[in-house]
Amino acid sequence: MKKTRSALSAMLAAALLLTGCGAPAAGSTTSSEASSGSTASADSPYLCSEEPITFTFFDIFDNITFDPSWAVFQEAAKLTNVSLESSVSQSSSDETTAFNLMLSSGNLADIISYVNMSDLEKLGHDGGLIPLNDLIDEYAPHLKQVLEENDEFRKIATAEDGNIYVIPKLQSIDVAEGDFIRMDWLEKLNLEVPNTVDELYTVLKAFREQDPNGNGLKDEIPFFSRQGTKSFNDVLNLWDAHEDFYVRDGKITYGPMEDEFKLAMENAVKWYAEGLIDPEWFTRGSNARDVLLGANQGGYCNDWFSSNAEYNDKLAEAIPGFSFLPIAPVENQNGERIAHTSRVGNPGWGISAQCEDPVAAIKYFDFWFTDVGNDLCNYGVEGVTYTRNEDGSIQYTDAIMNTDKTALSELRNYGVQYRIGMIQDYAYEEAWSNDIAKEGNKMYEEGGYVYTPIPQLNGELALKYTTEEDSEYTKIMSSVTPYVTEMIQKWVLGSEDFASTYDAFIQSLKDKGIERAIEINQAAYDRYMAN
Repeated sequence: MKKTRSALSAMLAAALLLTGCGAPAAGSTTSSEASSGSTASADSPYLCSEEPITFTFFDIFDNITFDPSWAVFQEAAKLTNVSLESSVSQSSSDETTAFNLMLSSGNLADIISYVNMSDLEKLGHDGGLIPLNDLIDEYAPHLKQVLEENDEFRKIATAEDGNIYVIPKLQSIDVAEGDFIRMDWLEKLNLEVPNTVDELYTVLKAFREQDPNGNGLKDEIPFFSRQGTKSFNDVLNLWDAHEDFYVRDGKITYGPMEDEFKLAMENAVKWYAEGLIDPEWFTRGSNARDVLLGANQGGYCNDWFSSNAEYNDKLAEAIPGFSFLPIAPVENQNGERIAHTSRVGNPGWGISAQCEDPVAAIKYFDFWFTDVGNDLCNYGVEGVTYTRNEDGSIQYTDAIMNTDKTALSELRNYGVQYRIGMIQDYAYEEAWSNDIAKEGNKMYEEGGYVYTPIPQLNGELALKYTTEEDSEYTKIMSSVTPYVTEMIQKWVLGSEDFASTYDAFIQSLKDKGIERAIEINQAAYDRYMAN
């Protein structure tokens, strides 16, 4: 994919030479040509343009193409005089293909969002996105204040060359997920909440062998995950091991090269062979919780507090006594309790070199960092999707809470929490979370369990590389990453013997250049921390 991007970048550069940076983007309109949204009042304090203006916008977030009819963006248009229209068809859902087609055409949307921050910054280096530093200084006071006061936001936003090409979407809270266990099963089997990884083994063993669901079958799946198709970290993390890069004592390490990984894999192979780990770990997919908890078969997993806690309400009638509650991370072999998952942000958006009015665009970016803009993108339209209680807290309306869909699904129908440059407020999630989720979140926050990860956006490293580093690093990891994934699956499933192949595995990683990749990431991490 990186090779494809290099070729597309070359085509883009050629196209930019032909069109010039000031050429209008296809579909962009100004003044009376504006095709969507409502005209803002002349005395609106949030005006970004004297006349209504419409920018084309490229964004396909979680397979959902931007829809200009969403209430959040319609309301923003009434306040700012800026409307957005999608540069791709509503039927489009393949973000990578659509992005590459846009680059190859040389016809860029006015505003661009994409799943990968490094790709957007590379587009900036190639001249497709404009540096925003000076525009922010002059026209975006609210955004400027956030950059000055929020170190993480500034570091994520700043490219290796010191320019800001993309305004990211970041969270205001670290806690993301926690461990949940079937408390009703523990009670039935007269077991205590596990405190160590060895005690967890004992509990999961009992779940598998002592029929806690009471159906007379050995059908319990003690340890399951929705992330199994993508990652084995939910298991590895129990021993402070990782299948990717990790910061340990201020130094970048590569998980599979560490002793912790070897210990974790030895135990994982044993647990899987004994039926403690879901036999369909690598294939079951995102519906694992629905299937296994709904069938009264799942016992333990790590997942979002808000969504895990909801099963206590959903399954109360179907499974009498059902109790799925958060517990603290179990102590690893070193006596440490570490929650290895933390919230990660997403890339936000940047202004293309073909945008005719970058001043209006940066003012529009700034709007989302005002109090009104922040409320709009986090909670939706007041009186429609939410109201405020006397203490200022958020309460969602029946249109969000009393439907057959999740609150988040309903909110997204209004454009809430779409991928734009913003600070995500935990209050948006807290307002739909039940007391169990809130207590779990509080437990992890107050317990100090959450570690400080390498900066990530959308699950990808958010480190900043030079052009040369990026090329070399990508080449190395395009060989390393699939190899590691393949070997983990082979070891767990038993098609390869871990003990007899581990040394050759380490040597193969070295032969593929992993030590150089670690050096590149350490240099990038040092730059990031010094920014």
